[in-house]
Amino acid sequence: MLQSDVGHRQNAGVVDDRGDRLVDLVAEGVDCVIRSGMPENSSLSAKPLALIPEVTCASPAYLQRFGRPQHPDALTEHLAVGFFASHQDRRYPFEFLVDGALRRVELASRIDVNHADSYLACALRGCGLIQLPRYRVERQLASGELVEVLAAYPSPGLPVHALYPRHRQQSRRVRVFIDWASQIYAERFGPLDRRQLQP
Repeated sequence: MLQSDVGHRQNAGVVDDRGDRLVDLVAEGVDCVIRSGMPENSSLSAKPLALIPEVTCASPAYLQRFGRPQHPDALTEHLAVGFFASHQDRRYPFEFLVDGALRRVELASRIDVNHADSYLACALRGCGLIQLPRYRVERQLASGELVEVLAAYPSPGLPVHALYPRHRQQSRRVRVFIDWASQIYAERFGPLDRRQLQP
């Protein structure tokens, strides 16, 4: 659904809101979910599963028009495809490691989305820079449809956790599911160093 710019997304000329809903595990009786990002609900138990490598990239057409940034400080001259959470009043900044320290950068945008497919589609059409898990764009990077930028300043990565209500902690089916999920993520992204997940 496309709608005009509203509220916290005033920088964007177009907003693509797919209406993703954040499940309330306790109220809805859900045993466990897998979510990306650092957990914000302290009432839930969290089991780290992975730290997924991310990449910052754009289409050749975008880079031809705006140039290729050489440092995160240069992003004030650039546009992003904005990504927002429909359940929260915020947009997600880009994150980089600069001299070993985390730096978050807010970029201007002309279009904001809250769905991964829309995010990628907008970047392919030259709407701006994006930062997302590398596995999502391996094919586009290999084909040249997208070009990596700022490789010298990598993202710290996207943390993934299994979340579950505390009273489910001893549930056998939850333990089995989390063990299975941990194995799947380890096979795809390598063993997890939990020190990397410190906020």
